Amino acid sequence: MTEEAFLQLCEHLSTHLWLQSLLVVAGTCFLEDAGRCAVALLVAAGQIGWWLALASMTAGGMAGDIGRYLIGRYGTSFLVSLRWVDRTRLEWMEEYFRNHAAKTVLASRFLPGARTLAFCAAGVIRYPFPRYLALLFIAALVQALIFLKLGAFIGDRILPYLRDPLNRTVIVIGLILTGVLMHLAVAWIKRRHVKKCSP
Repeated sequence: MTEEAFLQLCEHLSTHLWLQSLLVVAGTCFLEDAGRCAVALLVAAGQIGWWLALASMTAGGMAGDIGRYLIGRYGTSFLVSLRWVDRTRLEWMEEYFRNHAAKTVLASRFLPGARTLAFCAAGVIRYPFPRYLALLFIAALVQALIFLKLGAFIGDRILPYLRDPLNRTVIVIGLILTGVLMHLAVAWIKRRHVKKCSP
């Protein structure tokens, strides 16, 4: 499912709340942040209700992470044998998770690269599932609220400017120039660092 197909399905199901909710849960579970951005903008446009989006985004976020926990709990040896999960990194994460479970769950929810490793590690060390579920609920709820607030801000303050073709052109050129300048700045910093380190 692509982001465009997801958006079109959500718009067509605006009168079917249960189907729309199920689609938002599936979209945020599999499309992750792209699905959350789409849902937040649809809420800002009035296509999806705020409470439905909040509940469905929270459930969708939790569903994927519960799956990761179960994979860690029941499939670790299989994942390590296929080298999908590095054993040394997993051991480090297990130790870290034992000492910093709450911080790990909350931080990993916002760092897509860390999420799979952290939540599989929670399953591997058999972290108590009810406690994991409570931490996961808080993290997914906070993330859904942040996306909805950002979507409302973008819908109210930024999207009206994008309706004008001249504004769109200026913004696109500005974003491209910003990206080029950032790339040049990083390259300059790296060259400077190499010169300092070289004898």
